[in-house]
Amino acid sequence: MNHAPRILIVDADTGHTAHLVAQASPGVVELISSTSEDVERLLATTTIDAVVLDLDADEDVTAQVVGEVERRFDGVPLIGITHRADEAKVASACHLGAAAILVKPFDVDAVLQVLRTPTADAGFSGSCTGVPTAQLLSLHCAAAHDGVLHLRVAATSTRPERSGVVFFEAGQPVHATAGGVVGADAVHAMLAWRDAEATWVHGITRSARTIVGRWEGIFAGTARATTDAPELDRMVALAHPEVVEKLARLAQTPDVLGAFLLRHAEIITGRCVPALDEALAARALCRLAHVFFDVEAQPQAAADGEIQAVIGDVRLVLDRIGPREAGFQVGVVVRQAAPVCKSLRRLLRQIDSSFVRATPPQQREPSRGSNDPVQRVRVSAVA
Repeated sequence: MNHAPRILIVDADTGHTAHLVAQASPGVVELISSTSEDVERLLATTTIDAVVLDLDADEDVTAQVVGEVERRFDGVPLIGITHRADEAKVASACHLGAAAILVKPFDVDAVLQVLRTPTADAGFSGSCTGVPTAQLLSLHCAAAHDGVLHLRVAATSTRPERSGVVFFEAGQPVHATAGGVVGADAVHAMLAWRDAEATWVHGITRSARTIVGRWEGIFAGTARATTDAPELDRMVALAHPEVVEKLARLAQTPDVLGAFLLRHAEIITGRCVPALDEALAARALCRLAHVFFDVEAQPQAAADGEIQAVIGDVRLVLDRIGPREAGFQVGVVVRQAAPVCKSLRRLLRQIDSSFVRATPPQQREPSRGSNDPVQRVRVSAVA
């Protein structure tokens, strides 16, 4: 495409359309607005490179617009737009063959961005026969995609049609629905579906967050690819009771306001002092755990380390324990100026020792004690 892309906008929201048209830079993009009634007349005299279509309009109207566009310009990408990307709107976008979906309000740059993003049709659209649903979801997670995966299982003589959607932000599932079930439970339900028709729709949906943990935790036990999965399960089962017991003792240490055990950025167990809001403390540690994973994923990032955040006179400390594949972390809330901060690493290493004892000698990593030349790196995040 040697010329500035000419994009047709069919949206009853005239205010939002006018805002987009005003943002268009000459020579970069040309936006043409039209009502659904005038599309046929406009396309008879104008060529277009893409279509932005309101999914909130009547389904028959949107189908007529798409049919008219396809009749004249086969292969032109379609971007579906809506005020709220729920399961019904995603299904409509899939039915119309949309390459992307955007939630209002958005700007021209967002439109151009999704048009520049290669479509994921090859390998990501069609029947899941022979490809486990967990593997399909994992591919999008590993690729850090933004968008929605729609799954549909056709009706049979004994079971009605089933459908569900998983919303992704930067490769992390943030929301899912399936037959009235939401969040991680919906993902777990869809993981059991066979022969599902899968359709990927790229885009920015800004959906409500009903999934807190990492995708590794959601797929644990289903999409595990490591050959040592049975050994990992044995190690976790052996070390877990001792870890929980040591964590309870840590929570009773003076100046420790709270101590929690997390796995894949989700709270498993923990407690805090009555003066601290336990729900807020747990939520803050979950968010810090996500930051930990994001920092750790950066090129040349330290393979091991703790992350800290200081908020007023409270310090949050998060550190990994156990083998990396297990995804365990300990989150501690302490007073900023408390003497315990100086010995906290030693206390965390004592908890970590439960996993060390559960690890076969030949698989153990070099000691991480204070006398070891290889020290854990601290990654600080001050808020």
